[in-house]
Amino acid sequence: MRIVIIGGGIIGAALADRLTGGTDEVTLVEQDRPGAGASGASFAWLNANDPGDPAYHSLRVAALGAWRRLAGEFGDPGWFRITGNTAWADTDPVKAVLSERVARLSTLGYAATLITADRLRDIEPSLRPPAGAVIAHYPGEGYVHGPDAVAALLGRARDAGARLVTGTPATRLNLRGERVTGVRLGTGDDLHADLTICAAGRHSPALLASAGVVLPLVDAEAAGSSAPGLTATTTPAPGLVNGVVHSPGLDLRPTPGQGLVLEAADLDDATDLTSSPAELDARAAELLDRARSLIPGLTARIEKVRRCVRPLPADGRPLAGRHLPGLYTAVTHSGITLGPHLADLIAADLRDDEPALAPYRPGRPIRAQLASAHAGPLFGYSGG
Repeated sequence: MRIVIIGGGIIGAALADRLTGGTDEVTLVEQDRPGAGASGASFAWLNANDPGDPAYHSLRVAALGAWRRLAGEFGDPGWFRITGNTAWADTDPVKAVLSERVARLSTLGYAATLITADRLRDIEPSLRPPAGAVIAHYPGEGYVHGPDAVAALLGRARDAGARLVTGTPATRLNLRGERVTGVRLGTGDDLHADLTICAAGRHSPALLASAGVVLPLVDAEAAGSSAPGLTATTTPAPGLVNGVVHSPGLDLRPTPGQGLVLEAADLDDATDLTSSPAELDARAAELLDRARSLIPGLTARIEKVRRCVRPLPADGRPLAGRHLPGLYTAVTHSGITLGPHLADLIAADLRDDEPALAPYRPGRPIRAQLASAHAGPLFGYSGG
């Protein structure tokens, strides 16, 4: 079978890696360079830190296991780290929310506990939350460095026989009757396929519309849209932060190069596609100021600021399944956390309907529920 995958982010890369190596001919198309979009710009926090929907929580727990197995196949790579995640709250209403969250996650069998300030100093010696803060620790969480993970997956897929077409978009789906037969590229060339998988993230609605298919994603182009966000990366700051940290007003984690990735809910939500470069730079400077307040010894500078435009299904849940003959969609928020596990499930789904994907079919009735892409670990799900 000839399979064309549209999109070179973590979902497309994981699918190419999973589907290559048998009798299928796999081609991946990426309009820019692999990992250059949301997978490279996101905070990339690996977690199942939302107890609100036990079935979805279980999917995410399974996804963490898939990452551990995958990283083992690559020999403990630097782009995957289970470092733990620490979060604290310092105002009374939020302290109660965090305590309840830890209790609910513990009931689900998830590693979540409240810790003392002394224990936090053992985990993160550079950090000092205010006296009286409620502090939570999630030892099974971590992060992925998206560009390196994408490169590793696509490198293995290419070695196994996959073909990569980069630097040109898929501009439309080609149809014969109601069957999708491949894609037209920006070069004017056609790629013929028995199966086309749309894993193009936020660009998926435009591509699917060329075949009359509507995908219920939050409109990234709308003013004030919750799809765009902001992350900033610093120059090296070795040894100051060991794992993922969520503090009031600032989220941070290390990079493989010993810098820090910085993000904040309010600055994230203030960013949309109309935000100017000057506004992005000013928000990055604000992130650094907050980081220096949190870690007085920090002398790093901002190295890069990035707008991260996330594909946000209207109800916050994955979209995975067939639309038309020859067409399959794989689009989700939390692509970093879910990517390898979704690839495993989709590979099974292509052979025979996979029951674990039944709640996430793209044709399901969807009621918009996603208030924010970044609600933080205290108020709702956020992450990679």
